[in-house]
Amino acid sequence: MTKDLEKKYQNLNKKRRYELLNYDKKRHLELLNQQGDEFKSKLRTYSIILIDHLNWEIRDQYLELLENYREEKMDSFNFRIAFCERYESIEKVADLLKSNRVLLSPDKNSLNFGDLLSKIDNCCQAYSDDPEPFRNKFEIGDVEFRISIEKIYLKIQNFLKEE
Repeated sequence: MTKDLEKKYQNLNKKRRYELLNYDKKRHLELLNQQGDEFKSKLRTYSIILIDHLNWEIRDQYLELLENYREEKMDSFNFRIAFCERYESIEKVADLLKSNRVLLSPDKNSLNFGDLLSKIDNCCQAYSDDPEPFRNKFEIGDVEFRISIEKIYLKIQNFLKEE
């Protein structure tokens, strides 16, 4: 990651932590009931907090998936598919909860965990099993993918120890 991109990411994390600390269920419900562009940004923030919380609730499933990948019980292609299916299903659950006006109180650790899952998702989106000469500049191959996932896994382990 370039230094500029890393700095932007850190600033985004600070902003998301601030928003989590100021999360207001009542305000979220009000926004869900209103229409218009002016509310979309705030609503999107609440939606991200909800998705991060749901991902936090199933962290054991993510850890099991990561451990299976690390132990080479599955290859990169299948890991990517399994991770993306799980990640996307949480977004569907969040949409269902929002449509039924069900709100959860987010765990303070959910944003940090969500950030780490977002990094895995970014790696999954960039993964390509095409040989190097046929890949785009932004795509990563199997070796780089495995190294990136391993680094993120170690960050998750350290984060969970501190929890």
